[in-house]
Amino acid sequence: MNDSLHTSSAAPHGPLRIGAVDEEILRAINRLQYMTAAQVGRLLYPDQHDDNRYVQRRLRSLVEAGYLLRLRELPTPRIGSAPHVFTLADRGRRFVAGRGEVLASSYYRPSEERAKARDNPFMEHTLAAVDVLVAAESLCRRFQVSMPRLLNERQLKRSSVRVQPAGRPAPRVAVIPDAWFELQVSDDPSVAITLELDRATEGQKHWRRKIAALTAWAEGPYRQAFGADNLTVAVAAPSTPRREQLSAWTHEELEDIGKAELADIFLFTEASPVETDPFELFFTPCWYPAGQDDAVSLLDPLPETPEADATATVHPAAASKPDETASPPKFTWALMDVEEEVEREPE
Repeated sequence: MNDSLHTSSAAPHGPLRIGAVDEEILRAINRLQYMTAAQVGRLLYPDQHDDNRYVQRRLRSLVEAGYLLRLRELPTPRIGSAPHVFTLADRGRRFVAGRGEVLASSYYRPSEERAKARDNPFMEHTLAAVDVLVAAESLCRRFQVSMPRLLNERQLKRSSVRVQPAGRPAPRVAVIPDAWFELQVSDDPSVAITLELDRATEGQKHWRRKIAALTAWAEGPYRQAFGADNLTVAVAAPSTPRREQLSAWTHEELEDIGKAELADIFLFTEASPVETDPFELFFTPCWYPAGQDDAVSLLDPLPETPEADATATVHPAAASKPDETASPPKFTWALMDVEEEVEREPE
């Protein structure tokens, strides 16, 4: 059967022909694992202002044809309707793999995906991490920035390692960031970023134990496991007071365990990845090193003339009108060899 033309008994209007736009949606959901219509819209159609109606129609068609699994609605917001969460279904996984893409996970059970969606804290945390990754990928589409490697949380679980928290007599713990990715500006060396999403649910004791574990990880198995010679731990906080609190706790922990020289690798921001332009989020001073009041940018140096270069670097899928023939940009999965998943340490 031709992969570009599949039939489905659930499809009300006959066979669904998979065009370039649908393929790019499937590739994006494969990379990020879970996405809402709003996230797909921000990534692929940032200039459209139709309340994501076009994206919702494409997603609905992909669900009806068996390429996507539509999970349950998220809790209803105060304004608007509750969004659905989408992940690749079996047919979508086969299609993406047939196009030469590496699947984010070789394991798929629809019942387990639906069970995860019923776990509100898990799904809300996961989608918050996806918001940051959408901003990073949007940056790559608009400017001379590339993402050589990306690992989502599921992959990081599969390849996690246990470390002895630095300077603490605590038991060994698994280090599982919310995401890890590299960004490369033009031909400069890549910047490796470990993402930590905070939702103001952790107390000081738990947070400081996490910092001690991340410190041991950064100084120990990280370089060999990831093949990277640099690391930035980017912490996204929900508010300025919480950002200041986490920064102070981190600084105090680093001082107590004798690792104060690592304060600069821990950067904190309260900037929303949804409401902040991707260029501003990554290239302007809105990140604060642990214990410091002066903000820095996550990426440096700045592109010399981003506005002048925009027409040359904008990807066709970011245009206001969908381009059915556009080829998606390339992102590379950094896969590990460990198959057994390691569960996140209980909080």
